[in-house]
Amino acid sequence: MSNRNKRKKKQREERAFLEVEREREETLRLRKPTTKQRILYFFVGLIMNILPTYLFFSIYEMDLLKSLPLFGFVSIICSIILSMGYHNVSFFLKHRIIKKSGVNFQKQRTKKKVAGGEREERQKKQLESTITTQAVSLSLLYNSLFYLAVVLIFAFYITWIFEAPTNYVLSLACASSIVTYISSTKIQ
Repeated sequence: MSNRNKRKKKQREERAFLEVEREREETLRLRKPTTKQRILYFFVGLIMNILPTYLFFSIYEMDLLKSLPLFGFVSIICSIILSMGYHNVSFFLKHRIIKKSGVNFQKQRTKKKVAGGEREERQKKQLESTITTQAVSLSLLYNSLFYLAVVLIFAFYITWIFEAPTNYVLSLACASSIVTYISSTKIQ
């Protein structure tokens, strides 16, 4: 092998290594939710956990004032668990969308031959913002519907033999745990 071929091979290996490193850094950056996302996930999770309260209040005839501490405590704990599930699905979708649209962004960049690096950076940030919004929205929709379906299945078919407060705790805790567990298996 000539020196020229060796240099080309070494350059290709370095580019491949840098690409892998950049992808790994991007994955680590996307894995952590922002403070804004954490707050959004928690409050949507809290709303999703308060909705079944009406079910137990009206159908199972639980006393609202007596059960208010139970409703509050279980709703907050399950909201925290559910917010982890929201982020897991959001991360999975965001990573998937970026992989699919990254190729299109590269093609778009080479076609336009953008002169300024600032304009290119702005386009990239705008694209990433759009992808993040799509991923978070789909995550909230998917997990919320899945969570409510699991709560109904648990409340009426699996834990219906228990008393209403026990049924409430088991239904919400199991549903939020199942949703978070299934969402974490998607990442792996």
